[in-house]
Amino acid sequence: MAAPSSAREQAALRLSLVAAIVTAALAVVWGLLASSQIILFDGVYALIGIALTAIGLGASRIVDAGPTARFPFGLEALTPIVIGVQGVALLGTIVYASLEAVRTILAGGSEVAAASVAAYGAVTAVLSYVVYRRMRTSDRTSDLLDAEARAWWAGVVLSLVVVVGSLAAVGLRAAGVGVERYVDPVLVLVASVILLPTPLSMLRTTFVELLEGRPRPEVIEPVRAAVEEVRAEFDLPEPILRVSKVGRKLYAEVDFVVEEGVWDVAGEDRVRRAVDRRLDLLPYDVWLTVEITADPALAV
Repeated sequence: MAAPSSAREQAALRLSLVAAIVTAALAVVWGLLASSQIILFDGVYALIGIALTAIGLGASRIVDAGPTARFPFGLEALTPIVIGVQGVALLGTIVYASLEAVRTILAGGSEVAAASVAAYGAVTAVLSYVVYRRMRTSDRTSDLLDAEARAWWAGVVLSLVVVVGSLAAVGLRAAGVGVERYVDPVLVLVASVILLPTPLSMLRTTFVELLEGRPRPEVIEPVRAAVEEVRAEFDLPEPILRVSKVGRKLYAEVDFVVEEGVWDVAGEDRVRRAVDRRLDLLPYDVWLTVEITADPALAV
């Protein structure tokens, strides 16, 4: 029997936490030995990731506990909040690192052991990709794991930038061009530009879910298809469909405006059960409202 979604999510988050600790320790030690700003940037990125993953793991456990007397609708809103915190922290890291890189360039650059930096990039690229694949395949319905996967993919890209840039520095030094001192801070700026979409996407997810915005097409289309099947089965008119998602909780409101005197409560219950059976197959905690009314004003 497959593990429940929450169990898979928490197991993957624990793996991400361990991997982040290993990456951070490796980056700090290697960065200090190589005197590399880009490696230390990667280390700070990983250190922040440790704290954020720990927060995500705690949030997953709290959400998994379900509704309480004080929070009768559960605490699913913690999921987008945590993702938003991750986005703000990563955005702050990128801005700070970029400013430091500019300061280093204005100060005349810095000497680094380019070959050692390239080796570091290769090692962390492999590690980050392995963890990224695990986050992507553990539970595709988890927003927390999606955020973790995006963060690790950003780590893959950052590591590849480090490899390419460091090899370029080795080539420039061999050619006697004399600009290799600027490669390290320039790499930080390039990496910052590449990483910037990740926190911005996280913040967008937070705002859309907390403000009950329209979910992504892959979320809403199965709901639309299920409602269409029921509409055709019961010969109902086109419904007014509203869908929003907060964490694993999916809200679906379906309103049918019909002619007066045709439908009764028993008929409405049959329609509701038909929709509910289909939506029960989705990997979400579905909160469904189905209403059949003869008054258009009640469906607005």
